Amino acid sequence: MVNQIEMQDVARSFSKAAKTYDEAAFFQRIAGDRLLERLDFFKLNPKSILDIGCGTGHCTRSLKAKYPEARVIGLDIAQGMVDYSQSQSSAENYICADAMNIPLESNSQDLIFSNLTFQWIDSLDLLFKELHRVLKPNGLLLFTSLGPETLYELKQSWASVDEHKHVNDFLDMHHLGDAMLNAYLLDPVVDNEPVVIGYDKAIELMRDLKNIGAHNVDKARRKGLMSPSVIRQLERAYKEYKLASGELAATYELIYGHAFARKSIPNEYHEYGIEL
Repeated sequence: MVNQIEMQDVARSFSKAAKTYDEAAFFQRIAGDRLLERLDFFKLNPKSILDIGCGTGHCTRSLKAKYPEARVIGLDIAQGMVDYSQSQSSAENYICADAMNIPLESNSQDLIFSNLTFQWIDSLDLLFKELHRVLKPNGLLLFTSLGPETLYELKQSWASVDEHKHVNDFLDMHHLGDAMLNAYLLDPVVDNEPVVIGYDKAIELMRDLKNIGAHNVDKARRKGLMSPSVIRQLERAYKEYKLASGELAATYELIYGHAFARKSIPNEYHEYGIEL
């Protein structure tokens, strides 16, 4: 389950991947670009934008280009990502912080944008309450996450090799919708689509996952190096998931979500100790 993931491990993994991330992040760019396109569905003139889980700043810089008058902040839990992003551009501000404890004032952001970050966070209820705190009234939250069908081909192939856990598990999109409702966000919407990436070999997929810092960080994972014979077994098992092109399929369940901040918050909200 997702709660088997330690945030310190996530931060360490993505920090190490900062310099190799962009070269391997095919799916992440696809997801980010599709999420950016969804901004055109909303009438926005944001003055303040927060990009949570900014990574190397690809979407953060795109947000600044789309809304040049806005103050854009990229936030990431991995210091290595923050340092790299800041080295690429000075037009945005970058901060290293946890999305569960955002060092910004309440009611300060017109738009919170997040591409492929929420799947790493254990307590969705607390996450969305924190995002609601930071959003201005009527502010927009727009994000992507990953669903449980993500990399099912790799999961099934590994299951035929050994009993260890090799691929992270992610929550169903309905959990995201419920968490947004629990945070009293307004008009929450979630939908999903499969995105399939082709690979020549399973080991190339695993290498890309490592290079973007998204390899298995679950506490139940197998420790140590894998032998060549184990890799050969994996490659044989993965051949079951060939595309018409002859490449091996790597399917991601891409979840989209959006909601708005309320003008006023019900009294029950303050039972959680969150002041708006």
